[in-house]
Amino acid sequence: MKQNEILGLREGPSAGDQSGVMNRRAYRRLPSTHLIDESDIYGRDVDKERVVEILLSQNMGCRNQLPMDVIAVTGMGGMGKTTLARLVYEDPRMKDHFQHKAWVCVSEEFDVDCVTKAILQSLSCPTEQDFHSNQSKLKETLKGKTLFLVLDDVWNENCQIWEVFTAPLRQVAPQSKILITTRNKIVAEVMCCAFTYPLKPLQDGDCCNLFVKHAFNNQPDAVGPDLVRIGKEIIKKCGGLPLAIKTLGSLLHIKLSFQHWNKILKSEFWALSEDHSNIVPSLRLSYHYLPSNLKRCFAYCSIFPKDYDIDKNVLIQLWMADGLIYPTQRSTSLEETGDEIFNDLESRSFFEPSKKGGDYFIMHDLLNDLAKSVAGEFFVSLDAAQVQDMSTKTRYFSYIRCKSDNVDIFEKVLKCHQLRSFIHFGSYEFGVGNDIMSRLCCLKYIRQLSLKRSPNLRSLTAGISNLKHLHYLDLSYTSVEKLPNSMCLLINLQTLKLRGCGDLTELPSNLYKLINLRHLDLKGCDIRKMPRGMGKLNQLQTMNKFVVAKKGGSNIKELGAFNHLTGSLTISNMEHVSDPTDMREANLKEKKLDKLTLLYQGDSYSREKARRQEHVLEAVEPNQSVEELVVKGYRGTRFPKWLLGVAHFLPNLVCLCLSGNNDVSLLPPLGELRFLRTLVIYQLGGIKVIGEEFYGNGSSIAQPFPSLLYLEFSRMDEWEEWDICYEGQSFPRLEQLCIYNCPRLTKSLPQHLPCLKTLVISGCGNLEATLPRSSSMENLSLGECTKISVKDMPTWSISDVLPPLHDLSLWRCPAMESLPQGGMLSSLQRLTIHWCSKVIACGRDWGLHELLSLKELGISDDVMEWFPEEERLLPPNLQSLSFNYCTNLRRINHRGLVHLHSLTSLSFRWCHQVSFEGMPEEDALPPSLSHLTIGYGCPLLKERCEKEKGPDWPKIAHIPHVDMKTLDSLKGTSSILIHNRC
Repeated sequence: MKQNEILGLREGPSAGDQSGVMNRRAYRRLPSTHLIDESDIYGRDVDKERVVEILLSQNMGCRNQLPMDVIAVTGMGGMGKTTLARLVYEDPRMKDHFQHKAWVCVSEEFDVDCVTKAILQSLSCPTEQDFHSNQSKLKETLKGKTLFLVLDDVWNENCQIWEVFTAPLRQVAPQSKILITTRNKIVAEVMCCAFTYPLKPLQDGDCCNLFVKHAFNNQPDAVGPDLVRIGKEIIKKCGGLPLAIKTLGSLLHIKLSFQHWNKILKSEFWALSEDHSNIVPSLRLSYHYLPSNLKRCFAYCSIFPKDYDIDKNVLIQLWMADGLIYPTQRSTSLEETGDEIFNDLESRSFFEPSKKGGDYFIMHDLLNDLAKSVAGEFFVSLDAAQVQDMSTKTRYFSYIRCKSDNVDIFEKVLKCHQLRSFIHFGSYEFGVGNDIMSRLCCLKYIRQLSLKRSPNLRSLTAGISNLKHLHYLDLSYTSVEKLPNSMCLLINLQTLKLRGCGDLTELPSNLYKLINLRHLDLKGCDIRKMPRGMGKLNQLQTMNKFVVAKKGGSNIKELGAFNHLTGSLTISNMEHVSDPTDMREANLKEKKLDKLTLLYQGDSYSREKARRQEHVLEAVEPNQSVEELVVKGYRGTRFPKWLLGVAHFLPNLVCLCLSGNNDVSLLPPLGELRFLRTLVIYQLGGIKVIGEEFYGNGSSIAQPFPSLLYLEFSRMDEWEEWDICYEGQSFPRLEQLCIYNCPRLTKSLPQHLPCLKTLVISGCGNLEATLPRSSSMENLSLGECTKISVKDMPTWSISDVLPPLHDLSLWRCPAMESLPQGGMLSSLQRLTIHWCSKVIACGRDWGLHELLSLKELGISDDVMEWFPEEERLLPPNLQSLSFNYCTNLRRINHRGLVHLHSLTSLSFRWCHQVSFEGMPEEDALPPSLSHLTIGYGCPLLKERCEKEKGPDWPKIAHIPHVDMKTLDSLKGTSSILIHNRC
């Protein structure tokens, strides 16, 4: 205390100030995922079974105006409420019991409009801008249906908000349920919960198991007994909180030292009052023992909203822009140092992988709170309603949404003259416009400026050159059409993101002056050529697009200066590279790229151009690091040596796409690629036979294509024969085989594909082949295959291993007379039959009534006049029935529909003679119908079903959602596809 007086220290809104956190709570969370990895969960089996039992039980006597129970799972942060809700949500019993399921992450601000939209999106329903329209749509969609709704992380204590939100839910089926998770028991009272389930801490045994996994990597015997003993003492101090155990266990795993563990055990942080800090002491302890550089980087993460999918690479670039990263002896670049820091934080459980996959991660709510606590008043993440709470000392500002692009909203922000970071995380409707952008240029200390998803931003003022300290600029998905040359005075700029700026056709001519630029994102931009002098940007680490200029721009050889280029690179206008020497000077061989795309354009063809492209492509020679390679539009007649010896030159290739519209007659030996998972070959017009060379050089290859999962051939106009070599050995893991528009292909198809799940054959009118036999087939689609008949299809008997075929699509197969018999269709869920006249004419022989798993049936035919012909033709569990381009269909036999008690959707499109004439006014259609769509090209049906006027209106009046589409509704459409049947 004496030292405190001498130094003049005073308490402020920093690490220990609860109010500094709580006043900035309204962060709108993006929808959390309900998917979960159960291998990391301990001790919640009993809780899960109890909650499932409650949800599946009869209603307990509602305490509110809803015909459904609301159940609350309560408990302090880090207890595992969301985890338990995820376990329940993913339980198969939920899917069987409820007709609809929806998951919404609510967080601190209960925005009724946003939550309503989120539910509609979960139900695969389109949303409107108007709140009342969305509520009406939700009401119609759920009327009479059972719903299981999870509202995760609810804080709302306002009963009026709850009443407005639940208004559309008052006509759901009585057995519907809402499950909420909340830290606040008052919330359960406001929502009139029928049952509250308080989640208790983990039992000692489960705590130990979880701790052992993260601290000892599930190997407690590999460490000394002293560490095990101290570990048990530390576990007791975590209070049974899974998050605390997991985080602290990861921290201790970093250093398996008795002295280090003992020091943490005796730390004074355990005595810190939780009421005072609002952070679990064990989590604060984990932060305390971070190295100082990791502390700063972790605190920076307070700019992110809760439950936000954080792109690891973007975060590292932001750290770099803020000067938080310094090279180390182990790393050679700032990016590598940032990667080390991130991996260190992840290993300590400060981040966990997002279900979005890839390089995306999330932070737990409590860790997000911890970051905001330690960041103090200098970091502010808020929305428009809280601008008045900002301090002029704010250095880092991020926001999710604002009600409008109004200058007044940002008045407080613009008064923060020392602002270093301005980041927009929101959606398109809440971006900034030109006016705000021009005013931000007055904040001369800004280092990070992200205006991503701001459609009203169309231009940059020349005043952007005032931002001398700017290191990071993100203009992705804006409407910017041109960048001023003054922007090229920002010599400290490290990262420039222009992704999705479709209106941007050129870059500033002085771009070469940005000598410190390290990351340039041009994906989705319509750049016509690169400006001159690009080679001067020799610090570039990533640049995903380079457009070769025919004249007046950068030559391909300027790529040679980018010695550190990594990641993905697309080179467009490859046809403008005429000199192989220039291509070699680009030095792609030394660039450790993951993905390389080479795009050729232009339809003109000559032998001279083809020969030139051959020489240039020979000079490309990618680095062996390439995992994805795309060569599109190539007009040469042969592939280069490095592609013919692909297994040697590109051993790590995972994905390959080759196209050309040329006279190439020989494919590379692609079967030798051990790791190849995706292969697409299209428009190689010179290929007539695919034979042994495709599988490998010579007969020494033991198992061609050992890892291939997806294989596609498309628009191979001259292809006649597939010589099936190595039958029984090749394609051991192939899951999808697609063949499109190969009109001359006559034979044959691989027969031994044990893992095949999806087979699509379309536009192969001369193919006469037996379809592959697979015990794992799920989806089969045959289109315009005039010679494939039912005799060519597998007709496995019940005694065979039945393939669980879920989806069957038949498209213009005139030789086919009936559906395959036997067990092949026993698990069929979706069936579409388009213009297979003989099949449709024999409808009574389909055996559809026996397909109890069939949920969706779609029919297109220009002969059928009456459907269904038999009263019991359709299976009883059918949910969706659609008719498209049935130009002669006149009558629907209502007697064939009345037994369909599960039918919810009926639709007609381009059926211009159909009507409900002849049906009785009562019980004409199943009472379960909730959606009737009368699409384009059904004038008679539309006229007769006109609301309260048409003679058929009484027959459909009971259907909640009737959607009538006319050609007038196409007004304003940017493009229309006219089907060839029209």
